Amino acid sequence: MHASDVFLWMLRLSETIIVWWITLSTRQSQNVSAGTLAECTEEFTLCPGCDLLMTKIEPTPGHTVACPRCGRRLHREQPDSIRRSLALAATGMLLFLPANFAPLLSFQILGNQVNSSLFAASISMFSQGRPLVGMVVLLTGFVFPLLVLSLLFWVSSGLFLGWKARWMPDFMRWYQHLAEWAMADVYLIGIFVTIIKMSHSASITYDIGFFCFIFLVLVIVAAQTSVDKPLFWILLEGDKATDTPKKYRVPRAAHTGREAGIVLCHTCHKTLPASLLARQRNLHGDQKTLCPRCGEHMHPRKQGSLNRTWAFLITAALLSLPANLLPIMEVRSFGQDSTSTILDGIRFFFEEGSYGIGFIILTASILVPLFKVSGLSFILCSIHFNWATSLRQKSLMFRFIVFIGRWSMLDIFVIALLCTLVRFGYLSSIDVAPAALYFTGVVLSTMFAAISFDPRLLWDTDPDHPKISTRCTKADNYGTP
Repeated sequence: MHASDVFLWMLRLSETIIVWWITLSTRQSQNVSAGTLAECTEEFTLCPGCDLLMTKIEPTPGHTVACPRCGRRLHREQPDSIRRSLALAATGMLLFLPANFAPLLSFQILGNQVNSSLFAASISMFSQGRPLVGMVVLLTGFVFPLLVLSLLFWVSSGLFLGWKARWMPDFMRWYQHLAEWAMADVYLIGIFVTIIKMSHSASITYDIGFFCFIFLVLVIVAAQTSVDKPLFWILLEGDKATDTPKKYRVPRAAHTGREAGIVLCHTCHKTLPASLLARQRNLHGDQKTLCPRCGEHMHPRKQGSLNRTWAFLITAALLSLPANLLPIMEVRSFGQDSTSTILDGIRFFFEEGSYGIGFIILTASILVPLFKVSGLSFILCSIHFNWATSLRQKSLMFRFIVFIGRWSMLDIFVIALLCTLVRFGYLSSIDVAPAALYFTGVVLSTMFAAISFDPRLLWDTDPDHPKISTRCTKADNYGTP
């Protein structure tokens, strides 16, 4: 049986299972969803990026609701979100095992052939004496993608079948936290880079795992895009909405959540009056108050945000020097040892005429970490020195930093693949070198810096209130959580 036949057979099997599952439960799912939506209505919302108080607007199909102050996207309705998420998550879970454990690629040099699976590449760093790098590769390339698919499958299954299980909000919260760290798409680009790098020195055969992994990445991206998070959280809240006040007074002159005395949950975007949270803290004697909908800690601003962000940025800057100056790979060819730094790898692609791949490596390995460190430093200095100009542009820059942060893992994935596939003994072999550890530290430090930063602190420096009409007259005095 050819690889393409196996791939098509798996696709038909997953499609049959999904259609059967949806047909079996359609009536029950529709009744529960409609009833829950009818009980949950909202009037006010806060922007997670700038704390602007706004009248909640439900987007029409094909349109996006964005904050008029900072430009952050607030909501884009996804049609048939629950069914699509369930179908795609189930398909991804069916593809996960062959994509990770079936042979991925086969390299052949002078009659010697080596093949490997993606999972073997993920754990290759452990056998090379780099357990910390190996743990990061294993988590981001294997464990977290599996968890993201599993969590989304169980949450969407529960919503589809009308379950009201206590674990469902916890699963949804963890899904949102882990989605950024599931880097199967970055891993796929790393595979393409590896193929191009070795295409001139080895004969390459594409095995079944390669095609399954491409389809798996497409399914994961489609599944994450299909999730309508506001809808999911409304349905997950269910009867819990009766435990919090339906209405609370909002000052007429308030323009932000801080002025209105409202706190936003950054995970599920539920709003609660700060006075209620203060009473809960006094009652339970706990400095941290949990969101009644998702269980996340609620706070007007992230505590210690600036100090933590500075600490991670300084760590990233210090680690950048050995990461770029020390060798990241050790190459042995016909008994001759040589080392290669990140810049050497970039220069190799440009000399071979692969300008596109060379530019991708240059961007992901050099420009992106540099931009993240310098960009976040500029934003932090703006807050410290109260530079209240171009706040919208600074917010856009921060969102771009968050978006590109994970792509710096590309070099580490390429090294993991090369260390597994290029094992030809005396002819040629590649081992990981010390810079891999430092570069992994740079990537993690910059990502944690972006997570630690609270973008609302940037807008707290704005001396002028927003001059945008964001609330209708009817909703001036009362809002709903």
